[in-house]
Amino acid sequence: MTDHASRVHEHRCDVLVIGSGAGGFATAITARKAGLDVLMVEKAPVFGGTTAISGGYIWIPGNSQATEAGLDDDPDACRRYLRAELGNDYDEAKVETYLTNGPRMVDFFVRDVGIPFAATTMPDYHPGQPGAVPKGRSLQAGPAKAGILGNELHRLRPLPRELSLFGMGVSSGSDLSHFYRLGRSLRSTLRVGVLLAKYGYDVVRHGRGQTLVNGNALIARLARALFDLGTPLWTFAPASELIVENGRVSGAIVNRNGRAVRVIARRGVVLASGGFAQNVERRAQIYNHPALGDEHISLTAPGNVGDGARMAESVGGYVASDIPNAGAWMPISRVPRPDGTFGAIIHSVNQGKPGMIAVLRNGRRFTDESVSYHDFVERLVAHPDSGRPAGAFLICDQTAFAKYGLGYAKPFLPTRGLIEAGYLYKADSIAALAAMIEVDPAVLGQTVTEYNRHAAKGEDPEFGKGRSVYGHYLGDAGNPINPNVAPLDQGPFYAVWMHAGDIGNFAGIRTDENARVLREDGAAVPGLFAVGNDMASVFRGHYPGGGSLIGPAMTFGFTAARFIADETLSS
Repeated sequence: MTDHASRVHEHRCDVLVIGSGAGGFATAITARKAGLDVLMVEKAPVFGGTTAISGGYIWIPGNSQATEAGLDDDPDACRRYLRAELGNDYDEAKVETYLTNGPRMVDFFVRDVGIPFAATTMPDYHPGQPGAVPKGRSLQAGPAKAGILGNELHRLRPLPRELSLFGMGVSSGSDLSHFYRLGRSLRSTLRVGVLLAKYGYDVVRHGRGQTLVNGNALIARLARALFDLGTPLWTFAPASELIVENGRVSGAIVNRNGRAVRVIARRGVVLASGGFAQNVERRAQIYNHPALGDEHISLTAPGNVGDGARMAESVGGYVASDIPNAGAWMPISRVPRPDGTFGAIIHSVNQGKPGMIAVLRNGRRFTDESVSYHDFVERLVAHPDSGRPAGAFLICDQTAFAKYGLGYAKPFLPTRGLIEAGYLYKADSIAALAAMIEVDPAVLGQTVTEYNRHAAKGEDPEFGKGRSVYGHYLGDAGNPINPNVAPLDQGPFYAVWMHAGDIGNFAGIRTDENARVLREDGAAVPGLFAVGNDMASVFRGHYPGGGSLIGPAMTFGFTAARFIADETLSS
């Protein structure tokens, strides 16, 4: 190869970040702020990864934003909670790094980068555990104007139609609750009217909505910060293999615009490619329930097929799969689209609403529907009658449907197409609904009758629904007696089939507390780091609160960058 060709086909930097979710951005921005030369590469034509279509929450105990809001958090309480949550899976070195660097990461991004994280009212997912708090540990970045990205807006990963309303993103905080109270509250109805009017105006004037929310807003703000720092972000640029020199990972081969580029990273390569949840073969080997292509739905970015794991394994790293839950579970329904393809929608927002129950194919309930989405699916797949594919029907009556909808079916939109496509089932009686979904009518009838007998008094003695603070957060505070419990007694009745699904994986590349990739003998692979869903989770298959994926992703991205920067200063 000529010298000229070498210059054309080579790019040099200090740090190469492979992937553009929150973990990748946290790494790149922190490293750049420390004075390092950074390159971020992304295989998709858009950046943001799964974070861009998520709720955008980060779970960070002991954060200063909660303190400023008057929600003090005792560090020892954080440790008690995680010890109770993780049990024998408690890795003290990693947890201590997380509890120390998580708040530092938040302060850095709020004060030095300008990301407006704020404490939310979301409780910890297991409020009965020692050390749990009713609010403050889950943070969320505020909405952002689409214009902050300027000419880069077209590269931001858009929301799929199933996760938006007419293409409009809806904040997973207060705005979503306003939509649920549409027509029942004057304040909420006015708020929804303002949101729709503004969205309509933006579409007419700009061709799309101009308010970004949730994960879309978080990624837009992170990307703006990265671009302002002069850091290049190559999209449509998959990394295919790592470069090893003298026993150290020193870069990667990146395909950019159809040309192989040798990216030489003097200080380190950080894998942040999003995990392997879309790799059917790998997840089928690791997940503890049937997870072939038509049996399991992942809401992660389509390109999350385990590139990071493959590259780490090629240089001696390994995937740690010995954890209770390899995935971050979510009940998801498959939504038919007019063009014959399918989308997906999560059920975390309505599974715990009053007037809804979940039943297996045998017509029986299996859990308190107001537990966290992760716990819901964990209990589902553990049940001997979960079937193949593992899943359940979410059922409600007309009263509940008129208030909350059911999955993709909305009470203020026509449902005929969804019924004809086989997504939504609707019948005048429970017996007729049972026949439609091929469940024994006698069993389902008995299930509903027994549930209604207690629900009329706001009780659920079988599973205790409506007894936890988190359950109440998922429910409807305006519902009489119990935010999560109401009878199913007003026809017609509705049902939707939910698959066991995921929003990411907890199994991943084994790392140490500084995010360095480890070999099976415990030694670090020099020059190689893993963060986000590429990294085996600090929570090892447990889900303590809202933001348990993005919180660690950003924290260990921050940690990896600081470690690399410190090594640079000391060398």
